[in-house]
Amino acid sequence: MFSNENKKQADMCRFCWMCRHICPVAGATGSEGWGPRARGLMVSMIERGSAELDAEIAEAMYHCTMCDACANDCETGWKPTDFIREARMYCVANEVAPAAINTAIDNILTKGNIYGEALNEKLAARIEALPETADVLVYIGQTGRCFGADSAISFLNILDKAKVGYTTLKDEPPTGALLGDMMGMTGDVQSVAVRAAEAIKASNAEKVVVLSPYDAVMLREQYAKWSLLDGIEIVSAPAFLAELISGGRLSLRKADLKASLQEPVKLTRGLDEIEPLKKVVSALGVDNIELFLNGKMSRCVGTAIMECYDPYVAKRMVEVRLDDARRIGSNAIITASPDDSFIMGKYAADDVTIIDLFGLIDSNC
Repeated sequence: MFSNENKKQADMCRFCWMCRHICPVAGATGSEGWGPRARGLMVSMIERGSAELDAEIAEAMYHCTMCDACANDCETGWKPTDFIREARMYCVANEVAPAAINTAIDNILTKGNIYGEALNEKLAARIEALPETADVLVYIGQTGRCFGADSAISFLNILDKAKVGYTTLKDEPPTGALLGDMMGMTGDVQSVAVRAAEAIKASNAEKVVVLSPYDAVMLREQYAKWSLLDGIEIVSAPAFLAELISGGRLSLRKADLKASLQEPVKLTRGLDEIEPLKKVVSALGVDNIELFLNGKMSRCVGTAIMECYDPYVAKRMVEVRLDDARRIGSNAIITASPDDSFIMGKYAADDVTIIDLFGLIDSNC
């Protein structure tokens, strides 16, 4: 059933407990059954015929944010998310995926975003006024177009102030990042990706600036393997802002702020980008009180899928990060993507303020 490589990885993981402390879901819930080792054991049992891929095992497979904290921490180089990704594919194929996941898949395929929500009206008005083509295309992403629209609008404001000629897609298709990597609907991913790539190329953009780190990984890594956007540069939003600052096109006032930086895990581990974001925060004059688990070890605070699938776990993951801030005496956390801004803002506490990075820059440039 599973590939030979993933069977081997699962067999190694099932006897090992060394990453149990680093899994954000297991840590937030206290459930050993939702950690990497337990998932490896489940895959191994399925392969040996001592268990069936049923709804209970599917639940464990989807209680993973695919943040790769386990892989980053693994001394022997295993990557549990590889066999979890394959398990999810079989969950969908065998119709044992949770109902909430099926709803999310249907929302992406029929409505263009995981939430089934319409484009934010204020953002829609901004997009409508943009030209059809430009050298720079801003790819906003599913969360940024609805619940994270304030963050997206602030980013567009920044580009206006830096006099960047840009556009974005009025009917922005999903990249396929959430559909395949996160949910296991692998059969439709490439066709979804082809549609997105065609829309991007129709904009005549030479550079695509991506607000969602999930989309940034998909566009830069997977699309390159499929040769879908050859010759078009893919850059994350923080990296692009760092370029504007270093090139003298974006001047920032000092924010006079003490805060902690929540580094998006798909930036730090997915794209191996750490310094651009820190340069932007430094240029703002922020006194960064580093959180426990930062850089490549940054703690995941949840995903759009976890929010749709199990809001309680999504809430607990945010609460754990808020506790990290409290332990070091920090009363503010800066988020650096519409995804993190939305989920942390939704479950914020009165004593720890959540500050969207793009909004902070917009107010100080």
